[in-house]
Amino acid sequence: MSIKTQGTDLYGIDPELGTVIFVSCVTSIDGIDSSLDQIETTCLGDLSREYEAGLATPGTASFGINTDARDPVHVRLHQIKTLGLKMDWAVGWSDGRVNGVGIAPTAIPANALESVNVTAGGTGYTTAPTVAITGGGGTGATAVATVSAGKVTGITITNPGTGYTGTPTVAFTGAGTGAAATAEVADTPGFSLPNTRSWITFRGFMNSYPFSFAQNDVVKSNIGIQVSGDPVFIPKTAA
Repeated sequence: MSIKTQGTDLYGIDPELGTVIFVSCVTSIDGIDSSLDQIETTCLGDLSREYEAGLATPGTASFGINTDARDPVHVRLHQIKTLGLKMDWAVGWSDGRVNGVGIAPTAIPANALESVNVTAGGTGYTTAPTVAITGGGGTGATAVATVSAGKVTGITITNPGTGYTGTPTVAFTGAGTGAAATAEVADTPGFSLPNTRSWITFRGFMNSYPFSFAQNDVVKSNIGIQVSGDPVFIPKTAA
C-alpha cells in the first residue's frame, strides 16, 4: 500500500504563546532525519573494521511555502526564525483527513498532563474503571480508560489540567483489580496528537527563511530547520 503526499499538513507550537500554528500552503517537506554516528570496535585480530552505532546526529529539514505577506502565520514564522527559537513540529499525514479536512493536533500547555501510560493491565475488568489523577501540585486533569479482554489497555487524557510541578498519582476504581499507570507532565508546551492520523514529530529552530522571486511565478520560500534530537514516527492506530 501507499499513502499519497497530497493532503499532508504541517503544524508547529509557537514557543512564546504555546499555541498550535497551522502552516498554510506548504508545497514540500523534506529531510526530517538523524544519522547514527559510528563507534569503531575493531580489534587487532580482526581482518575488517567493526563498528557499533553511536549517537544520532540530527540533520537539516526543510519545507517550502508559497509565501503570503497577508498570512499572519507566515509573518509569525519569520519572527520566530529571527529570534532563533526552537519549535516543536508535527507533520500530519494524508491518512487522517475527514471530508477533505485534516485532523489537527491541539496544544498541551506547560505544567499540564502530557501522557498516562499503562504499566499493568490488571484482571477482571468487565467495564472501564474510573481514572483518578491526584497530587503533583496541579488540578483539573482527567482521563478515561480503555478495556479489552478484562485488562486496561490504554488511557486517553480528556483534560490535561494545569499547574503540575510534580508527577501526579494515577489510580483506578471499579470492577477488576491490579491495573496501574504512570503519568508524565509536560515541561514545555507540546502536541496532543489524534491517533486517527499518522504523524512525524520533531524539534528544531529555523535557520533560514529565504524569499524567491521569479517571472510568471508566486513568491516562494524554502525554509530550513536545524533538527534537534531524533524525529518520532507515530503511525495511525484508530479509524
